[in-house]
Amino acid sequence: MAISFEWKGHDGNDWNFVISPTNVIGFYGPEGYGSPIQVGQYNDSMHIRTSLSDDTDACAPPHLTNLKYISDTEVSINGDSPVALTSVVDKNCIMIHVKSDTNITIIGSRLYAYDGTNVDNPPPNIIFKAFKLGDSSWSQPMGRSNALNCGTSDAGTDHYFYIGMSLSPTSTGASTSFVIRFEIDVQ
Repeated sequence: MAISFEWKGHDGNDWNFVISPTNVIGFYGPEGYGSPIQVGQYNDSMHIRTSLSDDTDACAPPHLTNLKYISDTEVSINGDSPVALTSVVDKNCIMIHVKSDTNITIIGSRLYAYDGTNVDNPPPNIIFKAFKLGDSSWSQPMGRSNALNCGTSDAGTDHYFYIGMSLSPTSTGASTSFVIRFEIDVQ
């Protein structure tokens, strides 16, 4: 059995922003791509960055939809006034497509951020917030033991999960010890 994971963002027309294994999701401040997020604030823009060593924005306008944490139950979508988290639709999220060459049933799935070395360690100097589509409140899935439960999926070869994310730095400087991980349990 071969299983693959594909992360994508919606460009307003279709799921055309592919977040490949060789690039990263970048969270940025109010001036857009490359601008810092102030300590204690949350991201004002999200982009696909081609790599940590290459400072190129791979998602030319329109960019990934930015979901900014406002409160445990509110979000700002692309800088608009805060709305209830339940107002978010699939096209606002990152889509994680799990594809298998045989039918599988996903009996559990989880998403969390970690330090890039040990899945039990939260990322340093960051507060990471996330939710799955339909949730009424944000979670803080930092380290595997605090993972966001992303649910199950019936037997099939294609499975889709829609996730919203936001982050805030707790100190100045770039944080590169930060990985977002999605895991599944199959039957």
